[in-house]
This record gives sequence, structure tokens and C-alpha cells, in this order.
Amino acid sequence: MYGDNPEHFDLIYIGALGLSCVFCLADKDALGALVILLGLWIVSQVIYMLPENMYSLALVYFFCLILPITFRDNITAKITLLITLFCIAAEVYWWHTNYANKPQIHYFLGLLVLTDLARVLLLKRVFIVYEYFGWISGKTALDWQIRGILLVGYLMLTLMLLEYFIRHLAGLSQVTIVYYNFTIIANILSGITLVIIYMHYFYNQSKKHLQA
Repeated sequence: MYGDNPEHFDLIYIGALGLSCVFCLADKDALGALVILLGLWIVSQVIYMLPENMYSLALVYFFCLILPITFRDNITAKITLLITLFCIAAEVYWWHTNYANKPQIHYFLGLLVLTDLARVLLLKRVFIVYEYFGWISGKTALDWQIRGILLVGYLMLTLMLLEYFIRHLAGLSQVTIVYYNFTIIANILSGITLVIIYMHYFYNQSKKHLQA
């Protein structure tokens, strides 16, 4: 999705997250956050590589409906659900009118839903790792910082979708502010995320050595 070559950048970032999981095995807080992010990017790649047909679209939109309904208590989940319904309505309209330049908004919607899901999982990370893995942790600072970064990404994706609607429903094809600035901002957010995770990891490790 990000970078001059989307496929290559995504695979590099997934590889970086995977290697970071191995490197941060000693820090369960960093590892938990990394696993959530890794899952987000792997599933986003699956959505990206799906063939462009009605079955794939139906699968993606079903997935995008179920998740925000499941977590509908969150404000962003309600917003995500409304955006999903609007995307489905737009898809039906483009199909009905045989619109020749129909954009592939299902990928960006899928990433929006996954970003929202990752934020929910980070909020519940401490409970999840205790309930299913028996890990005890009271540290949530890293989770909140990553949630903040993901919120910026969520807003960018929302604006990206809104721009698609403006261009392909309202006919204002010149509205491309987010479209042309999205890549650089997304790359920066990805880099900041890894930096923050490693800062927490090295800080926690240094505290262990000082205590020893």
C-alpha cells in the first residue's frame, strides 16, 4: 500500500515486524503489540491480493460489516460501520450505472477496518494475554502510543475514502490532496511505530539490568 512500489514496501514492513517479534521475545509487552500489527498487515496483504471479482468483493464487505458490528460500542466502530455502508452503496451505484472508472475502494476500506480492529485489540491486549496465555502485565503506555499512531492512520484512510467519493460520485476529479500525500505520511507513521516499539523494548531491558 505504501511506498513507490506498494507490494515491495508491504512485504518489507511485514518482514521487519516479523523479525522484530523474534528480537523482542524477551519483552511480552512489545511482542504483544508487534503480533497485533503483524496480523493487521498480513490480513491487509491477503485483501490486496484477492482477485477482483464479485466473490472477493462480497467477502471483503462481509468482513468489513461484521467487525464494526461486533465492536459497535466503540465510537470509531460506529464511524467505520457508516463508512462501510456508504462504500457498499457506492459499489452498487457504480455497478448499476456501469461506471467505467470504478475505484478499488474495498482495499482501503479493509485496511480501515483492520486498523480499527488493531486499536481495539491494543486496548484489550493486557486482558487478552492474561486470559489466553497467562502473561501478567500492567504496562499499557506502548499500547496507547501505538493506538495514537493508528488513529492518525485511521483518519488518513477515512479522508482517502472520502476523496474517492468526491472524485467518483461528485465528479470533482481534481480533489487529490490526500491521494498525493498519503504515501509519505503512511511511510512516516510506519517508521515511527517501529521506533517507538524499540524505544520501549530497550528501556524495559535497561531497567532489568539496573535492577539486577
